[in-house]
Amino acid sequence: MVRSELNLMRPKVPGIIGAVTLVAIIAAAYTNHFHNSFHFDDAHTLVNNAAIRELRNIPRFFSDATTFSALPSNQSYRPLVSTMLAIDYAVQGLNPLWFHLSIFLLFLALVLLLAFVIYRLIDNVWIALAAAAWYGLHPANTDTVNYVIASAEIMAALGIVASFAVYLQFPKARKYFFYALPAAVAVLAKPPAAIFAVLFVVYRLLFPNEEFCSHGPAGRQTLHRSVATTWLREVAPPLLICAAMLLFVQAMTPHTWVSGAANAHDYLITQPYVALLYFKTFFWPSDLSADFDLNPLTNINDSRFWAGVMFFAALVTMSILCSRFKQTRVISFGLLWFFIALLPTSLFPLAEVMNDHRTFIPYIGLIIALAGAASLLLRFRIAQTTTATIALSAIALLLLSVSGYATFERNAVWRTEETLWHDVTLKSPRNPRGLMNYGNTLMAKGDLTGALDYFHRALAIAPQYSVLLINLAVAEDATGQTDPAERHFQEALRLAPSSPDSYTYYARSLLARSRIAQAHALLQSALNLGPGDVTARDLLAHADALSAQPPTAESHLAASLEHYQQGRYTETIRACEAALKLKPDYAEAWNNICAAYNKLGRYADAVTACERALRYKPDFELARNNLQFARSAQQSR
Repeated sequence: MVRSELNLMRPKVPGIIGAVTLVAIIAAAYTNHFHNSFHFDDAHTLVNNAAIRELRNIPRFFSDATTFSALPSNQSYRPLVSTMLAIDYAVQGLNPLWFHLSIFLLFLALVLLLAFVIYRLIDNVWIALAAAAWYGLHPANTDTVNYVIASAEIMAALGIVASFAVYLQFPKARKYFFYALPAAVAVLAKPPAAIFAVLFVVYRLLFPNEEFCSHGPAGRQTLHRSVATTWLREVAPPLLICAAMLLFVQAMTPHTWVSGAANAHDYLITQPYVALLYFKTFFWPSDLSADFDLNPLTNINDSRFWAGVMFFAALVTMSILCSRFKQTRVISFGLLWFFIALLPTSLFPLAEVMNDHRTFIPYIGLIIALAGAASLLLRFRIAQTTTATIALSAIALLLLSVSGYATFERNAVWRTEETLWHDVTLKSPRNPRGLMNYGNTLMAKGDLTGALDYFHRALAIAPQYSVLLINLAVAEDATGQTDPAERHFQEALRLAPSSPDSYTYYARSLLARSRIAQAHALLQSALNLGPGDVTARDLLAHADALSAQPPTAESHLAASLEHYQQGRYTETIRACEAALKLKPDYAEAWNNICAAYNKLGRYADAVTACERALRYKPDFELARNNLQFARSAQQSR
C-alpha cells in the first residue's frame, strides 16, 4: 500500500518542480516588460475611455458594448476585457505595472495549462514542460503579452486550453459538458475562443474512445451507428454552445463597429501567403514587427499566392498522413490546430492583412505538433542512448535560452512609443501608420521638423489617411502654419466624419486661437459620437469655462501652463501672446514663452523672451534661470 502511494506521487514530484521552474524562467524573460507603456488601441479602450475609470460601470460592460472604446468604429462586445481593465485602473490609475501584472498572470496560467494538456496527450512530463516553456518564451508571443488590449487574445487562448484541460482531467463529468464552459465564457473576451468547438471535433475524430476501437471486425459493423451517435452526442453541445455565444456577441455588438477591411477579395487571397509567413516566423522570428507593411495581393497571378496555396496543401497533406497512424495523431492534431485557429482572422477581413498577435492561439498547435514529434523520437528509441539524450537536451536548452534572450530583447522594443514605432519604421518602412506614429513621438519631444518629415513620408504612401492628416495638422499648427493646418483638419473631418478624433483635435486648435464657439460645436459633435472620450470631455469643460467669463491675461496664462504641462509648447506660446495683448508687461507670460522656446530648441527666441520678462520684473528668479539655460544651450551648439 505504501509502495502504491509512492508510485502515485512519483510522477507528480517532477511535474511540480518542473512547473515552478517553468514559471521562474518565463518570469525572468519578462522581468523588463512590467513598466512598458500603452500602445495602439490602448489609447481609445483604456487611456481615453472614461467607462473603465469606475468599478460601478462593470455591469454596464455586459449590457452596453459602447463602453469598450471611446471610438464608435472600435466598439465591439468584450465585457471581460473591460472588466479586467477597470479593476486594474482601480488599483493605481494608469500605471502600466498593474495592467501588465494581471495579463502576465493570465499568461502564466495559460502556459501551465498547456503543459498539462500536452502531458495528457503524450504522457511525457519533461517534453510537455519543455514544449510549454518554448511557447512561453517564444519571442513572437511578446507582441501579445506586451500589448495591454491584446489581453483579449490571452483570455481566448486560456479559455480554449482550459476547456481541453477540464475535458481531459474530469472524464466522469463529461456528460454534463462543463468542459465547454471556459471557452464559451472566453468568447466574452474575444470571439475566436469559439474555435474550441471545431478543435474539439477534430480532437474527437483523431482520438476516439478506446472502447470503440477495441472490437474485432465482427463487432465493428454493429457498433458503427452507436459510435457515430455517441460521437455526435459529445461534440454537438460544444458546437451549439459556442455558436450561441457567437450569436449573442454579434447581437450585442453596436452597428458602428467596423472591421476595417477595404477589399475582402484581396484580403482573402493574401491569407494563404500570410499563413506561410506565420509558419516561417514560428521557426525563425527575425522580422517581428508591431505593424507590418505587407499590402494585400490583388490577383491570384501573384507568385506569393501560389506559394501560400502550396504551403496549405502540404500542411493538409501532412495532417492527413499523420492522422492515419495512432503514433502520429498528436502531430496531426497540432498541425490542424494551427490551420483551424487561423481561420477566424483569415476568413473574416480585417484592417491589416497580418499581425503577430493573431498567431498567439495558432502557435499552440505547432507547439503540440512538435511535442508529439519529440515523443515519437523517444518511442522509437532514437534518443535512448546517453549521447543522444545529452545532445537533445543540450539542443533544447540552447533553444530555450535563445528564445528567452530574444523575448527579453523584444520586450525592450515595446518599452515606449518611441522605441516601438522606431522599430516599425525599420522593419516595415512602407507602413504609413508606423511612420506617422514615430512622427508623433518626435513631435512629443519637440522635434517638429523631424515629425513633419515622417508625416510627409507617410502622406506620400497614404494621402487619404484621416488620422495622419490630423497629426500633420497638429504639427503644422505647432509651427505656425495655420492655413495648411486648417485645411488638413477639415480634410480629415471630410474623410472620417464618424471619428470623434476628427472633431476633437480640430477643436483643440481652435480653442488655442480663441475661436471658442466653433470649438464648442465640434466638441459637442465629438461627444455625441464617443460619449466616453475623456479628451473631448475635458476640452469641452475648458471651452465652457472660457465661454462663461471674458478671457483675462491670467486665464490665458493658466491655459499656457496647461499646454506646457501636456507638451504642447507652440500652443503655450500662443496662449501667452493672447495674455500679452491684454497685459503687455506681464513678466510671467514672457517667462512662459521663454520656457516653451527652450523646449522647442529655439534658444535665440528664448533669450529675447526672458530678457523681456526680466525687464518688467528684474528679481524674477525663474526667468533668470530660463535665460541662463537658453544662453548655455546657444553656446554649446
